[in-house]
Amino acid sequence: MSAISKHFPSKIDFIAFSFFAVVSTTLAIIAYLLGGVDFGVYYAAGRVFLQGGNPYAYSELILEIVSSTGDTNNPYYYAPWFTWLLSAIAIFPYEAARILWAILNYALWVLCLFNLSKLIPWPMVGWRRWGIYLYLSFVFAWATWGSEQVGIFIFLILTFILLSFQNEKWVEMGIWMALLLFKPNITAIPITVLSIWLILHGRWQPIVSAFVFLICMLGVSLIVSPMWYVELLQTDKVIGLSYTLNETGEVEIERFTTTLLDWLSAYRIAEYWSYRIYAAVILGSIFFIWRLIYYSQSLIQIVAAAVLINFALVPYALFYDYPSLSLTFVYINAGFVKKPQFALVQWLMNGLIFASLFIGRDIRYRYWMVVILLAVSTIFSVFTKDNEG
Repeated sequence: MSAISKHFPSKIDFIAFSFFAVVSTTLAIIAYLLGGVDFGVYYAAGRVFLQGGNPYAYSELILEIVSSTGDTNNPYYYAPWFTWLLSAIAIFPYEAARILWAILNYALWVLCLFNLSKLIPWPMVGWRRWGIYLYLSFVFAWATWGSEQVGIFIFLILTFILLSFQNEKWVEMGIWMALLLFKPNITAIPITVLSIWLILHGRWQPIVSAFVFLICMLGVSLIVSPMWYVELLQTDKVIGLSYTLNETGEVEIERFTTTLLDWLSAYRIAEYWSYRIYAAVILGSIFFIWRLIYYSQSLIQIVAAAVLINFALVPYALFYDYPSLSLTFVYINAGFVKKPQFALVQWLMNGLIFASLFIGRDIRYRYWMVVILLAVSTIFSVFTKDNEG
Protein backbone atom coordinates (compact mmCIF):
# COMPACT_ATOMS: atom_id res chain seq x y z
CA MET A 1 0.00 0.00 0.00
CA SER A 2 2.85 2.35 0.83
CA ALA A 3 4.41 1.68 -2.57
CA ILE A 4 1.17 2.65 -4.28
CA SER A 5 0.90 5.87 -2.26
CA LYS A 6 4.29 6.94 -3.58
CA HIS A 7 2.99 6.87 -7.15
CA PHE A 8 -0.60 7.99 -6.78
CA PRO A 9 -1.70 11.26 -5.18
CA SER A 10 -4.14 11.28 -2.33
CA LYS A 11 -7.68 12.52 -2.86
CA ILE A 12 -6.88 15.88 -1.28
CA ASP A 13 -3.82 16.24 -3.52
CA PHE A 14 -5.89 15.50 -6.61
CA ILE A 15 -8.58 17.95 -5.50
CA ALA A 16 -5.91 20.62 -4.89
CA PHE A 17 -4.39 20.01 -8.34
CA SER A 18 -7.82 20.16 -9.98
CA PHE A 19 -8.63 23.37 -8.11
CA PHE A 20 -5.33 24.91 -9.24
CA ALA A 21 -5.92 23.87 -12.85
CA VAL A 22 -9.50 25.16 -12.96
CA VAL A 23 -8.93 28.43 -11.09
CA SER A 24 -5.66 29.35 -12.82
CA THR A 25 -7.20 28.63 -16.23
CA THR A 26 -10.22 30.73 -15.27
CA LEU A 27 -7.93 33.58 -14.22
CA ALA A 28 -6.14 33.37 -17.57
CA ILE A 29 -9.44 33.44 -19.47
CA ILE A 30 -10.68 36.42 -17.44
CA ALA A 31 -7.37 38.18 -18.10
CA TYR A 32 -7.80 37.58 -21.82
CA LEU A 33 -11.40 38.80 -21.86
CA LEU A 34 -10.75 41.92 -19.76
CA GLY A 35 -7.16 42.59 -20.83
CA GLY A 36 -5.69 43.45 -24.17
CA VAL A 37 -3.05 46.11 -23.63
CA ASP A 38 0.46 45.46 -24.88
CA PHE A 39 0.10 42.60 -27.32
CA GLY A 40 -1.09 45.17 -29.84
CA VAL A 41 2.41 46.70 -29.74
CA TYR A 42 4.10 43.31 -30.06
CA TYR A 43 1.84 42.27 -32.92
CA ALA A 44 2.42 45.56 -34.73
CA ALA A 45 6.19 45.24 -34.26
CA GLY A 46 6.10 41.77 -35.78
CA ARG A 47 3.97 42.97 -38.70
CA VAL A 48 6.19 45.97 -39.42
CA PHE A 49 9.25 43.70 -39.35
CA LEU A 50 7.63 41.22 -41.75
CA GLN A 51 6.84 44.10 -44.11
CA GLY A 52 10.49 45.16 -44.13
CA GLY A 53 9.97 48.21 -41.93
CA ASN A 54 11.57 49.33 -38.67
CA PRO A 55 9.37 48.52 -35.63
CA TYR A 56 11.38 51.01 -33.55
CA ALA A 57 10.18 53.87 -35.77
CA TYR A 58 7.05 55.09 -34.01
CA SER A 59 5.66 56.60 -37.20
CA GLU A 60 5.62 53.12 -38.80
CA LEU A 61 4.60 51.22 -35.67
CA ILE A 62 1.61 53.37 -34.73
CA LEU A 63 -0.02 52.94 -38.14
CA GLU A 64 0.06 49.16 -37.70
CA ILE A 65 -1.13 49.39 -34.08
CA VAL A 66 -4.17 51.46 -35.07
CA SER A 67 -4.84 49.25 -38.08
CA SER A 68 -4.73 46.05 -35.99
CA THR A 69 -6.31 47.15 -32.71
CA GLY A 70 -8.25 50.32 -33.51
CA ASP A 71 -6.45 52.12 -30.69
CA THR A 72 -3.13 53.83 -29.98
CA ASN A 73 -0.26 52.61 -27.83
CA ASN A 74 3.34 53.40 -26.98
CA PRO A 75 6.70 52.75 -28.74
CA TYR A 76 8.39 49.36 -29.02
CA TYR A 77 11.60 48.89 -27.02
CA TYR A 78 12.60 45.22 -27.07
CA ALA A 79 15.74 43.65 -28.56
CA PRO A 80 15.67 42.46 -32.20
CA TRP A 81 15.70 38.76 -31.29
CA PHE A 82 12.41 39.21 -29.48
CA THR A 83 11.03 40.86 -32.62
CA TRP A 84 11.97 37.74 -34.57
CA LEU A 85 9.84 35.66 -32.20
CA LEU A 86 6.94 38.09 -32.57
CA SER A 87 7.12 37.92 -36.35
CA ALA A 88 6.27 34.20 -36.16
CA ILE A 89 3.05 35.07 -34.31
CA ALA A 90 2.29 38.13 -36.45
CA ILE A 91 1.65 35.96 -39.52
CA PHE A 92 -1.79 35.22 -38.06
CA PRO A 93 -4.76 37.64 -37.99
CA TYR A 94 -4.72 39.85 -34.90
CA GLU A 95 -7.45 38.13 -32.87
CA ALA A 96 -6.08 34.66 -33.63
CA ALA A 97 -2.58 35.83 -32.71
CA ARG A 98 -3.87 37.32 -29.47
CA ILE A 99 -5.51 34.03 -28.49
CA LEU A 100 -2.29 32.20 -29.34
CA TRP A 101 -0.32 34.66 -27.19
CA ALA A 102 -2.69 34.12 -24.25
CA ILE A 103 -2.39 30.33 -24.52
CA LEU A 104 1.39 30.61 -24.80
CA ASN A 105 1.60 32.87 -21.74
CA TYR A 106 -0.44 30.43 -19.66
CA ALA A 107 1.51 27.37 -20.84
CA LEU A 108 4.85 29.07 -20.17
CA TRP A 109 3.69 29.99 -16.66
CA VAL A 110 2.95 26.34 -15.92
CA LEU A 111 6.39 25.45 -17.28
CA CYS A 112 7.92 28.13 -15.01
CA LEU A 113 6.32 26.47 -11.99
CA PHE A 114 7.48 23.03 -13.15
CA ASN A 115 11.06 24.31 -13.50
CA LEU A 116 10.82 26.06 -10.14
CA SER A 117 9.94 22.75 -8.47
CA LYS A 118 13.18 21.29 -9.86
CA LEU A 119 15.22 24.15 -8.43
CA ILE A 120 13.68 24.60 -4.98
CA PRO A 121 11.96 21.64 -3.25
CA TRP A 122 9.37 23.83 -1.53
CA PRO A 123 6.62 23.30 -0.81
CA MET A 124 6.59 19.52 -0.65
CA VAL A 125 4.78 17.61 -3.37
CA GLY A 126 1.05 17.51 -2.75
CA TRP A 127 -1.78 19.88 -1.95
CA ARG A 128 0.53 22.47 -0.36
CA ARG A 129 2.46 22.85 -3.59
CA TRP A 130 -0.69 23.34 -5.66
CA GLY A 131 -1.93 25.85 -3.10
CA ILE A 132 1.27 27.89 -3.34
CA TYR A 133 1.25 27.68 -7.14
CA LEU A 134 -2.29 29.06 -7.17
CA TYR A 135 -1.15 31.83 -4.80
CA LEU A 136 1.73 32.68 -7.17
CA SER A 137 -0.61 32.61 -10.16
CA PHE A 138 -2.99 35.08 -8.53
CA VAL A 139 -0.30 37.39 -7.11
CA PHE A 140 2.29 37.42 -9.90
CA ALA A 141 0.90 35.91 -13.12
CA TRP A 142 -2.62 37.28 -13.40
CA ALA A 143 -1.59 40.90 -13.96
CA THR A 144 0.93 39.79 -16.58
CA TRP A 145 -1.71 37.76 -18.40
CA GLY A 146 -4.07 40.75 -18.33
CA SER A 147 -1.47 43.21 -19.62
CA GLU A 148 -0.24 40.66 -22.20
CA GLN A 149 3.33 41.40 -21.15
CA VAL A 150 6.58 39.40 -21.10
CA GLY A 151 7.29 39.01 -17.38
CA ILE A 152 6.60 35.27 -17.61
CA PHE A 153 9.10 34.92 -20.48
CA ILE A 154 11.75 36.54 -18.27
CA PHE A 155 10.94 34.24 -15.35
CA LEU A 156 11.08 31.19 -17.61
CA ILE A 157 14.50 32.09 -19.03
CA LEU A 158 15.80 32.63 -15.49
CA THR A 159 14.74 29.10 -14.59
CA PHE A 160 16.44 27.76 -17.73
CA ILE A 161 19.65 29.56 -16.73
CA LEU A 162 19.58 27.98 -13.28
CA LEU A 163 18.72 24.52 -14.62
CA SER A 164 21.55 24.77 -17.16
CA PHE A 165 23.95 25.62 -14.33
CA GLN A 166 22.59 22.75 -12.27
CA ASN A 167 23.23 20.36 -15.17
CA GLU A 168 26.62 21.94 -16.02
CA LYS A 169 25.52 22.86 -19.54
CA TRP A 170 27.71 25.94 -19.79
CA VAL A 171 27.19 26.87 -23.46
CA GLU A 172 23.43 26.48 -23.13
CA MET A 173 23.50 28.61 -19.97
CA GLY A 174 25.33 31.38 -21.82
CA ILE A 175 22.81 31.33 -24.66
CA TRP A 176 19.95 31.77 -22.19
CA MET A 177 21.85 34.62 -20.50
CA ALA A 178 22.20 36.42 -23.82
CA LEU A 179 18.56 35.86 -24.75
CA LEU A 180 17.44 37.25 -21.38
CA LEU A 181 18.82 40.67 -22.30
CA PHE A 182 15.89 41.26 -24.66
CA LYS A 183 14.45 43.54 -21.93
CA PRO A 184 17.55 45.01 -20.25
CA ASN A 185 15.81 47.36 -17.82
CA ILE A 186 14.54 44.26 -16.00
CA THR A 187 17.36 41.80 -16.69
CA ALA A 188 20.66 43.72 -16.83
CA ILE A 189 21.19 43.80 -13.05
CA PRO A 190 20.50 40.06 -12.52
CA ILE A 191 22.76 39.13 -15.46
CA THR A 192 25.54 41.41 -14.16
CA VAL A 193 25.33 39.98 -10.64
CA LEU A 194 25.20 36.44 -12.02
CA SER A 195 28.24 37.09 -14.23
CA ILE A 196 30.32 38.48 -11.36
CA TRP A 197 29.48 35.43 -9.24
CA LEU A 198 30.46 33.08 -12.08
CA ILE A 199 33.79 34.89 -12.56
CA LEU A 200 34.59 34.68 -8.84
CA HIS A 201 33.88 30.95 -8.97
CA GLY A 202 36.01 30.39 -12.07
CA ARG A 203 33.11 29.65 -14.41
CA TRP A 204 34.00 31.61 -17.54
CA GLN A 205 32.37 29.31 -20.08
CA PRO A 206 28.79 30.68 -19.73
CA ILE A 207 30.02 34.27 -19.93
CA VAL A 208 32.06 33.60 -23.08
CA SER A 209 29.10 31.74 -24.58
CA ALA A 210 26.74 34.62 -23.71
CA PHE A 211 29.10 37.22 -25.17
CA VAL A 212 29.64 35.33 -28.44
CA PHE A 213 25.94 34.58 -28.88
CA LEU A 214 24.97 38.19 -28.08
CA ILE A 215 27.46 39.52 -30.64
CA CYS A 216 26.13 37.06 -33.22
CA MET A 217 22.51 38.12 -32.62
CA LEU A 218 23.41 41.80 -32.83
CA GLY A 219 25.39 41.13 -36.01
CA VAL A 220 22.47 39.32 -37.61
CA SER A 221 20.12 42.13 -36.55
CA LEU A 222 22.30 44.70 -38.32
CA ILE A 223 22.34 42.60 -41.49
CA VAL A 224 18.58 42.04 -41.45
CA SER A 225 17.64 45.56 -40.30
CA PRO A 226 20.54 48.00 -40.80
CA MET A 227 20.56 51.02 -38.48
CA TRP A 228 17.54 49.77 -36.52
CA TYR A 229 19.03 51.17 -33.31
CA VAL A 230 18.96 54.79 -34.52
CA GLU A 231 15.23 55.03 -33.83
CA LEU A 232 15.81 53.92 -30.23
CA LEU A 233 17.72 57.16 -29.69
CA GLN A 234 14.74 59.34 -30.60
CA THR A 235 13.04 61.42 -27.90
CA ASP A 236 9.71 59.61 -28.24
CA LYS A 237 11.33 56.52 -26.69
CA VAL A 238 12.16 58.38 -23.49
CA ILE A 239 8.82 60.21 -23.38
CA GLY A 240 6.94 56.95 -24.01
CA LEU A 241 8.27 55.51 -20.76
CA SER A 242 6.57 58.19 -18.69
CA TYR A 243 3.53 59.14 -20.79
CA THR A 244 1.03 57.60 -23.18
CA LEU A 245 1.28 58.89 -26.74
CA ASN A 246 -1.31 59.52 -29.45
CA GLU A 247 -1.03 58.73 -33.17
CA THR A 248 1.20 61.73 -33.82
CA GLY A 249 3.51 60.99 -30.88
CA GLU A 250 2.13 63.78 -28.69
CA VAL A 251 1.99 63.35 -24.90
CA GLU A 252 -1.37 62.37 -23.39
CA ILE A 253 -1.45 60.84 -19.88
CA GLU A 254 1.34 60.38 -17.31
CA ARG A 255 2.17 56.73 -16.60
CA PHE A 256 2.80 55.31 -13.14
CA THR A 257 5.52 52.72 -12.52
CA THR A 258 6.04 50.14 -9.78
CA THR A 259 9.32 51.60 -8.53
CA LEU A 260 10.69 53.07 -5.33
CA LEU A 261 10.38 56.70 -6.44
CA ASP A 262 6.80 56.31 -7.67
CA TRP A 263 5.89 54.38 -4.50
CA LEU A 264 7.23 57.25 -2.39
CA SER A 265 5.35 59.75 -4.56
CA ALA A 266 2.13 57.83 -3.88
CA TYR A 267 2.57 58.75 -0.22
CA ARG A 268 3.49 62.33 -1.14
CA ILE A 269 7.08 62.10 0.04
CA ALA A 270 8.91 65.23 -1.12
CA GLU A 271 11.46 64.77 -3.89
CA TYR A 272 14.19 66.05 -1.55
CA TRP A 273 13.68 63.05 0.71
CA SER A 274 12.75 60.61 -2.04
CA TYR A 275 16.10 60.90 -3.79
CA ARG A 276 17.98 60.60 -0.51
CA ILE A 277 16.03 57.48 0.36
CA TYR A 278 16.73 56.15 -3.14
CA ALA A 279 20.46 56.83 -2.74
CA ALA A 280 20.50 55.10 0.65
CA VAL A 281 18.72 52.04 -0.79
CA ILE A 282 21.20 51.91 -3.68
CA LEU A 283 24.19 51.99 -1.32
CA GLY A 284 22.65 49.42 1.02
CA SER A 285 21.78 47.14 -1.88
CA ILE A 286 25.29 47.32 -3.34
CA PHE A 287 26.77 46.36 0.03
CA PHE A 288 24.27 43.53 0.50
CA ILE A 289 24.64 42.03 -2.96
CA TRP A 290 28.43 42.29 -3.00
CA ARG A 291 28.64 40.54 0.37
CA LEU A 292 26.29 37.86 -0.91
CA ILE A 293 28.28 37.40 -4.14
CA TYR A 294 31.47 37.00 -2.14
CA TYR A 295 30.20 34.54 0.46
CA SER A 296 27.34 32.59 -1.12
CA GLN A 297 27.91 29.19 -2.72
CA SER A 298 24.37 28.99 -4.10
CA LEU A 299 23.58 30.42 -7.53
CA ILE A 300 19.86 30.12 -6.79
CA GLN A 301 20.35 32.36 -3.77
CA ILE A 302 22.34 34.84 -5.87
CA VAL A 303 19.70 35.05 -8.61
CA ALA A 304 16.81 35.23 -6.12
CA ALA A 305 18.54 38.15 -4.38
CA ALA A 306 19.51 39.83 -7.67
CA VAL A 307 15.91 39.75 -8.89
CA LEU A 308 14.74 41.38 -5.66
CA ILE A 309 17.49 44.01 -5.69
CA ASN A 310 16.72 44.75 -9.33
CA PHE A 311 13.09 45.60 -8.57
CA ALA A 312 14.16 47.59 -5.52
CA LEU A 313 16.49 49.80 -7.56
CA VAL A 314 15.49 49.84 -11.22
CA PRO A 315 14.08 53.25 -12.26
CA TYR A 316 11.56 51.74 -14.68
CA ALA A 317 9.48 48.63 -13.95
CA LEU A 318 5.79 47.86 -13.78
CA PHE A 319 3.80 45.31 -11.81
CA TYR A 320 3.49 43.04 -14.83
CA ASP A 321 7.30 42.57 -14.69
CA TYR A 322 7.08 40.88 -11.28
CA PRO A 323 6.57 37.14 -12.13
CA SER A 324 10.28 36.44 -11.58
CA LEU A 325 9.81 37.53 -7.96
CA SER A 326 8.19 34.10 -7.59
CA LEU A 327 11.73 32.71 -7.42
CA THR A 328 12.61 35.07 -4.56
CA PHE A 329 9.34 34.36 -2.78
CA VAL A 330 9.78 30.57 -2.94
CA TYR A 331 13.47 30.75 -1.99
CA ILE A 332 12.72 32.79 1.13
CA ASN A 333 9.85 30.49 2.11
CA ALA A 334 12.08 27.44 1.65
CA GLY A 335 14.56 29.04 4.05
CA PHE A 336 11.86 29.29 6.70
CA VAL A 337 11.55 25.48 6.70
CA LYS A 338 15.01 25.33 8.29
CA LYS A 339 14.07 27.99 10.85
CA PRO A 340 10.69 27.04 12.36
CA GLN A 341 11.07 29.80 14.97
CA PHE A 342 10.31 32.22 12.12
CA ALA A 343 7.00 30.57 11.23
CA LEU A 344 5.01 33.63 12.32
CA VAL A 345 7.20 35.90 10.17
CA GLN A 346 6.64 33.56 7.22
CA TRP A 347 2.87 33.62 7.57
CA LEU A 348 2.94 37.39 8.05
CA MET A 349 5.08 37.89 4.93
CA ASN A 350 2.86 35.73 2.74
CA GLY A 351 -0.30 37.35 4.07
CA LEU A 352 0.99 40.90 3.62
CA ILE A 353 2.15 40.25 0.05
CA PHE A 354 -1.30 38.95 -0.81
CA ALA A 355 -2.97 41.89 0.97
CA SER A 356 -0.76 44.37 -0.91
CA LEU A 357 -2.73 43.56 -4.07
CA PHE A 358 -5.64 45.49 -2.57
CA ILE A 359 -3.75 48.55 -1.33
CA GLY A 360 -4.08 51.81 -3.25
CA ARG A 361 -5.66 52.70 -6.57
CA ASP A 362 -2.80 52.07 -8.99
CA ILE A 363 0.31 49.98 -9.62
CA ARG A 364 2.62 52.22 -7.59
CA TYR A 365 1.34 50.51 -4.45
CA ARG A 366 2.38 47.04 -5.68
CA TYR A 367 5.92 48.05 -4.76
CA TRP A 368 4.87 47.02 -1.26
CA MET A 369 5.73 43.47 -2.36
CA VAL A 370 9.36 44.47 -2.83
CA VAL A 371 9.39 46.33 0.49
CA ILE A 372 7.99 43.31 2.33
CA LEU A 373 10.43 40.85 0.73
CA LEU A 374 13.36 43.20 1.43
CA ALA A 375 12.30 43.63 5.05
CA VAL A 376 11.96 39.89 5.63
CA SER A 377 15.28 39.20 3.87
CA THR A 378 16.97 41.74 6.11
CA ILE A 379 15.44 40.23 9.25
CA PHE A 380 16.53 36.79 8.11
CA SER A 381 20.09 38.00 7.43
CA VAL A 382 20.39 39.75 10.79
CA PHE A 383 18.96 36.98 12.95
CA THR A 384 20.54 33.97 11.25
CA LYS A 385 24.16 33.09 10.63
CA ASP A 386 23.42 30.57 7.93
CA ASN A 387 24.23 32.25 4.61
CA GLU A 388 22.20 29.63 2.77
CA GLY A 389 19.08 30.51 4.74
